[in-house]
Amino acid sequence: MKTSLESRGINTIFKVVTGEPSPEVVDGIAKEMRDQRIGTVAALGGGSVLDAGKAVSAMLCEEGSVMEYLEGVGTREPSGKKVPFIALPTTAGTGSECTKNAVISRPGPEGFKKSLRHDNYIPDMAIIDPDWLEYLPLRISASCGMDAFSQLLESFLSTASSPITDALARRGLENFFQSFSSLLEGQEEKRDRENISLAAAISGLTLANAGLGTVHGIAGVLGGLYPIPHGSACGILMPPVMRLTLSNLLEKEPEHPSLLKAAQLGRFIKDDRNLSVENAVLALISQLDLWADLSQLPSLKEYGLPGEELEKAASQSGNKNNPYPFSEEEIRKILESCY
Repeated sequence: MKTSLESRGINTIFKVVTGEPSPEVVDGIAKEMRDQRIGTVAALGGGSVLDAGKAVSAMLCEEGSVMEYLEGVGTREPSGKKVPFIALPTTAGTGSECTKNAVISRPGPEGFKKSLRHDNYIPDMAIIDPDWLEYLPLRISASCGMDAFSQLLESFLSTASSPITDALARRGLENFFQSFSSLLEGQEEKRDRENISLAAAISGLTLANAGLGTVHGIAGVLGGLYPIPHGSACGILMPPVMRLTLSNLLEKEPEHPSLLKAAQLGRFIKDDRNLSVENAVLALISQLDLWADLSQLPSLKEYGLPGEELEKAASQSGNKNNPYPFSEEEIRKILESCY
C-alpha cells in the first residue's frame, strides 16, 4: 500500500498496530504525527486497526491523552474535529467502517474497554473489498464473523430496535444464514465473501442505532479484564446467552416482540413459514450451536482467563438492550458454562 501510494506522489507514513488499540498506542502515534501536517488517515486492517486509525484521526485535533475523552473513563468531551479518515476493512467483523466510535482497551485488574465517540467520527470513506477475506485464517474468519453476526442478532432483538434497523439487520442476518457455514467449512465462493462483508458493514449501522445486548455486555467486560479477542468472546458467549434469553421469553413472555422476531429467523433457516414459534426458535439456537462447533473457538479458560475473574466479570457485566434482563447470578452461570 505504501509503495503504491508513493509511486503516485503521495507521501505516506506507515504504522503497524497489533491487537486491540491501547491509549498508549493511540497517544504515541498521534504525538509523533501532530507536526507532520497529516492530510488524511487511512486504516487498512481488521476492526482494531480501524479503531486505532479512527482514534488517531481524532486525537490529531485534540490536546492531551485519548484517555481524557473516553466514555466512562475521561472527563473531557471530544470536539468532533478530526483529520479526514478512510476505513479499509480486511476482515468482516466489527463494522467499525460504519460506526462513530473507536474502542480503546487496557486489559488488567483495573482494566477497561471503552469508546471514543462522536457523530463526526464516522469514516469519511469506507472501501470494502470482499476479496480481502479470501486468505484469512479460519480462526480469524470465525472470530470476526461471530462478532458481526452477534451484532446483527442483538440489534435485531434489541428493545431499542426500530423498523429501519430491523430491515437492515434482517438483510445482514439472511446473508449470514446463506453464506457463513460455507465460509467456516472453507468452501466459500466470491458471493459468500460478498454476503459476509456487506453483513458486517450493516452490523455497524444497526448496532449504532439499535444498541446491543448481553453478549456484548459481557464481552466488553472480559476484554477489559483480559486480552481475549473481542470476536472470539462474542462467539463463545452467543449460544448460551441466546439460548437462555429465548427460552426465558418462551416461558415467561411468549408474545414478546423479540421472541417473535427470533422465530422469523428460524423459519428462514428452515425455509418453513409454518413452524411454530418454539420450533423456529430451536432452529435458530441449533444454527448457533453448529457455527460454534465449526468455529472451533477456544474456551475462556484456554484463552487464559483466570477462574477467579469470572465473579468479577459477572458483577461488572450488563444487559444493555437485551430482551431478557439477566441477573448477576445468571451471568455468572453463563460464564462458567463458557469456561
